[in-house]
Amino acid sequence: MFFDQIKEIDGNLKDLRDHLKNIGSAVDVHFDQLDDIAAHIIALEAVMVQVMRNIDVDMDAAKEWIRENTSESTGTDEGSMKAQAVLEDFAK
Repeated sequence: MFFDQIKEIDGNLKDLRDHLKNIGSAVDVHFDQLDDIAAHIIALEAVMVQVMRNIDVDMDAAKEWIRENTSESTGTDEGSMKAQAVLEDFAK
């Protein structure tokens, strides 16, 4: 009986090891995907900064657009403060 319990625990530990390996692999894939997204965002940001240097952008209208389009998801009337901060950084 005792040895059967040991065998069961050993089997459970092996299953756990396999599950942890699978989780680790999935994390690696997600990290690579996030890295790809970050690279795209940085490239788009570089383009937007260049465009904003050559074209007059109504910053108040842009902030209002952010408020209108993010107020529901953030649950605040102000909308995404992070997006507004990024917009202000673009204008520098």
